[in-house]
Amino acid sequence: MKRFTCMPGWAGAGLLALSVAQGAMAGQLLAGAARLPITPPASDFPQRSGNEKPFVGVHDEVYVRALALDDSAGRRALLVSMEVTTVPEPARMVAAIAEAAGVPAASVMLLATHTHSEPLVFFHSDQPDAVQRRGIDRIREAAAQAARQAVSALQPARVSFVRGQAFVNTNNGEQEGRKDWYGPAGGSDKTLDVLRLTSLSGQPLALVMNYANHAEVMFRSVTRDGGYEVSGDLPGAVSRLLEARQAPVVLFTSAAEGDQLPLFKSLQPEAQLPASDQGAGGWALLDVQARRLAAAAIDTLAGAPAGEAEVRLQTAAAAVSCPGQRYRVDRATRQVLGVDATGPVTIPMALLRINDIVLAGVGADIASDIGQTLKAGSPAARTSLLTMLAGSVGYVLNDAAYAQPTHGVMGSPVRPGCAPAALAGGLRQLLAPAAGDAR
Repeated sequence: MKRFTCMPGWAGAGLLALSVAQGAMAGQLLAGAARLPITPPASDFPQRSGNEKPFVGVHDEVYVRALALDDSAGRRALLVSMEVTTVPEPARMVAAIAEAAGVPAASVMLLATHTHSEPLVFFHSDQPDAVQRRGIDRIREAAAQAARQAVSALQPARVSFVRGQAFVNTNNGEQEGRKDWYGPAGGSDKTLDVLRLTSLSGQPLALVMNYANHAEVMFRSVTRDGGYEVSGDLPGAVSRLLEARQAPVVLFTSAAEGDQLPLFKSLQPEAQLPASDQGAGGWALLDVQARRLAAAAIDTLAGAPAGEAEVRLQTAAAAVSCPGQRYRVDRATRQVLGVDATGPVTIPMALLRINDIVLAGVGADIASDIGQTLKAGSPAARTSLLTMLAGSVGYVLNDAAYAQPTHGVMGSPVRPGCAPAALAGGLRQLLAPAAGDAR
C-alpha cells in the first residue's frame, strides 16, 4: 500500500489522494460470497420522516451482499452491495467491513443499490433519531458479518466478464423539459455487464450485475395502510430471481443512472395527464420489469467464457475535488432565488481490477453520457462503472443540464465545468499504476 498526493492539470479539480494495493505476481483466484438481511423489524413500524407518509411494513426483504476476492499472492478485495438509497455513515461502514475482512479500507468497494423504498431514503443528516440509529447499526453489523462470511467461504475460483443489453430503462426527460419522467429521445445506456464467479468445477458462486436504472419503481407509491412498504425495488427483485436460478449470491450495482429511470413507475406525476398512483398494483409493474432484466442477464450469461483462474488483483481508492454550489429556493413557492457558491465538493472514487477487468467506483449519481465517456476512456475494454459508492455526493450531470433548475440539477452539489473532466482524470490516475493492458 502506498499513498501519494498529486494535483493534475485539469481546470478546477484535483486528485486529492491515491491509495493503491497491487503486486507484480499473479496467483490462483479465490472467491467467496455471502448475503444477510438488513430488513427493519416489525417493531420499527410505522417509521415517519418529516411530512412524508410513513413506512408501514415490509413487502420484500432487503439485503447486504458481499463478495471477497483473493489472488493467493497477498492481495484481497471486498465488493459489498447494500439495498439502501445511499450508504449511511460511509466512513464507519467501510471501516467495519475492512476490519471484518482483514483488509485496508482502500480494498473495500462499498455501494448502495439506490433503492428508494427503504426508511433511510429520507435521512439526510448526521443526526439520526433512535429508530434510524438502530437501522444504521443493524446495517453496519450485517455488512461486517457478511464480509466475514464471504472471507470464510473463499475457495479456488474462476472469473468471467460478459456484456449484453437490457431494455428496461429510459432517460428521465428532464433536459428536454419533460415532466412525465419519460424521455425516450434522450440518451440512455442499455449496457448490461455481468461478472460471474464459479468454482473450478463450474459450480456458481456469485454474480455481479451492473445496469443503469434508478431503483424507484415503487418510490412514494402508497401500497398499504396509507403508507409505503420496504422493498429492494428493481435491484432486489432481480437479485432474488437470479439467486433462485443462477448463483447463490447476486450483487446488483448501479451504472451511470443519474438521468435514467425504469420504464414504468407505480406513481406517475401530473404532466400531460393527471397524476396517478397504482398503489399495490404497482408490484406487478416491478415484477414484470425485474423479470425482463433478469432474463436479459441470463441471455447475456449464455455467452460467458469459461473464465480465468489465475489473476492479479489491484485495488485503489481516491477522491477528486470540484467547486460547489447550492440553489436558494423559496420554500413556499419552490421558486429558485439564486445560486450560491459553496466550498469544494469531494467525490470519492475506487477501483477493483481483476486482470484486465475493471470495476470503477464513483461516489455520485452520474448522468448516462458521463458514464459512457468514462468507460470509453478506460484503457481496459472490460470496464464497468459502479456508481453510488460510499460517500456519494448526489447528482453529477453534464454541463448543459445546468441551464435549467431541474430535480437533478437542484440535487447536484457541484458547479458545472468541473466534474466530468475531473472524474475522467481520476479514473486515469487510478488505472495508471497498473497501466499496460491493451484495449
